[in-house]
Amino acid sequence: MTTRKVPELPEPSFAPDELVALREYWAFYEANAEAIQLDVLHACEQMPEWAPLLKSMKPEQIEAQNRRSLEIQRSAILDNRWQPYLADLHAQGSQYAKGGVKFASWFQIIAAFRSATRHRLLELARADLKRATIVGDGMNVLLDFAMASLGEAYLETKEQIIHDQQEAIREISTPVLQVREQLLIIPVVGLVDTHRARLLTEGLLRAIRDRRAKGVVMDITGVPIVDSKVANHLAQACEAARLMGALVVMTGISPHIAQTLVTIGAQLRGVRTVGDLQGGIEEVERFLAQPVDSEETPTRGG
Repeated sequence: MTTRKVPELPEPSFAPDELVALREYWAFYEANAEAIQLDVLHACEQMPEWAPLLKSMKPEQIEAQNRRSLEIQRSAILDNRWQPYLADLHAQGSQYAKGGVKFASWFQIIAAFRSATRHRLLELARADLKRATIVGDGMNVLLDFAMASLGEAYLETKEQIIHDQQEAIREISTPVLQVREQLLIIPVVGLVDTHRARLLTEGLLRAIRDRRAKGVVMDITGVPIVDSKVANHLAQACEAARLMGALVVMTGISPHIAQTLVTIGAQLRGVRTVGDLQGGIEEVERFLAQPVDSEETPTRGG
């Protein structure tokens, strides 16, 4: 899978009243952090997706993780050093996306955190309702920001995973097989779109160069549809191979595909075609067996 370097993340922009609320919230939270974290831990132990993870961690690991979380949040809110906190949120979102954790599970933790914090805000509200309201506002500002950052990293990672899987599937679906020295077979299976045609051409040319091939059989028996665009892509791949000194013989054109190409007026100009794979191999073998001085040029179609 492709490794992506995480750039410096954009700094958050909070309104002045939000900054005041964040600092009030932090003063309240830090004084109650141990009790709140314990409540959240007990709640997570009842959640099917988080319970196994917690059971696999030692108490000192959980304590160290909580301590580190406090440190980077304190630094962000009080010292305006947001990058470590942003990087931590990004890493968490990416980690849980790779681990297959549902994003909805994070909302369960946030709900447990809000409940534990609000439970302790009730006592403050009895003594100072105004401050309790500001603390609640600060908590909401921070949690909304954290969930947005987690969600962005989670989505980016999921998209990258899907992209990498698609690339892997495309590569697997177009293998290059070496029959003997200088002779390759490329079985093409599935739909051929513009992106896959580019990968096919790149793979073909790379294999010709790396394996010093002079003849290639491209079998399209497994391609369900060949329209004018696909025909053009395949012809261009064969032409590129010819420029590298290799003959490409295409096989596996079914009667239905042949009729379709004739009907729509598509042509495989310059591409030598043979009915089946065995015939294609024999055609390339004859070409490779010719003396160098009398060797046919691979430019001829047939």
